[in-house]
Amino acid sequence: MVGKPQPAVRTDQGSRPQPWDLVLGGQTATGSAPAHALVLGGIEGARRRLAHSDEAVRLATLPQLLQYGSAGLAELIAALAGNSSWAVRLEAWRLLSQLGQPEAEQACCTYSPFRPVGGAQGVIVAYRRGERDFAYADLEGADLQEARLGGINLWEANLRRANLRFCNFNGARLRQTDLRQADLQGAKLSGADLQGADLRGSDLRGVKVSGTSLRGSQLSEETHLEERVRHIWQLQNWGGQGQDFSGQDLSKADLRELVLCQIRLRGADLNRADLRGSNLEGADLGGANLQRADLRGANLQNADLEGANLSGAELRQAQFQGANLRRADVSGANLTQANLEGAQIEGLKHSGSRIAGLIFPDGTPIKPWWW
Repeated sequence: MVGKPQPAVRTDQGSRPQPWDLVLGGQTATGSAPAHALVLGGIEGARRRLAHSDEAVRLATLPQLLQYGSAGLAELIAALAGNSSWAVRLEAWRLLSQLGQPEAEQACCTYSPFRPVGGAQGVIVAYRRGERDFAYADLEGADLQEARLGGINLWEANLRRANLRFCNFNGARLRQTDLRQADLQGAKLSGADLQGADLRGSDLRGVKVSGTSLRGSQLSEETHLEERVRHIWQLQNWGGQGQDFSGQDLSKADLRELVLCQIRLRGADLNRADLRGSNLEGADLGGANLQRADLRGANLQNADLEGANLSGAELRQAQFQGANLRRADVSGANLTQANLEGAQIEGLKHSGSRIAGLIFPDGTPIKPWWW
């Protein structure tokens, strides 16, 4: 569960070309490259690539600068301070902010690529006026405790070390947001999008994550979070094929489009969980609580759902071929165009369920007399 390792600038090699660097022209790789040589590597090559017209080339060059000690550090700072591409400046800032070196930290403060928004007070005032777009905002260390900021857009904003305790971020857009070492204890993140967010070292104890996407977000050993949030993060980022989450609380979790084949969820609480399009083939869901869960288009073929509670669930176009539904409860569920062919349904409770286009266990859409 640890995110990407923090880079470290090497100080032993300086700007000298390394054995893997290519210097053409038949010259010895010592000191600066001769004027007539074509330099493909070394610090000189990196400098040239940082001036390349293709932004992708410049972005790919930045991490390579970490190999060249103080010279590489100087080039990173120069890229942060003056590169014509905002994306390059942002990536340089991210690399520098992870080094923990005074010179790098000073450069991050002096040449911040983020837009000033007047700090916490500026955001709160603008939000109350109806402003919602605070993408790329510089809110490092801001005190937003208990602020009500539902639906705010903080895409790629800087919230490092911010105080966000009990803040309302329901429905917020926090994609790629830098939340390293932020205090999010008790924050409301229901329906929020934290895809790609950097959560290393943050405190997520007591956060509300109903319908929250944590896909691609980074954690570290220093990230504080409760078991329920950890499980949701694991499932969203690693899937759950063959894993055992029996008895766990996954209620209202965003579990869409996941590979969950042969997962064990016996007795788990999946009340109102979003499982649209997920592959649960062969899963063990015996006795699980799936009340009002959304399973539209889910693959539940050969799954064990004996005694499971699916009352009020959304089961449109769900595939139950060969599944064990003995003594399960689908009362009030929407079974429109679902497929029960070959399913075992002895003792199935189905009062009030919607069955338009349902394929019954005999493989036909004809409702049997006993239904």
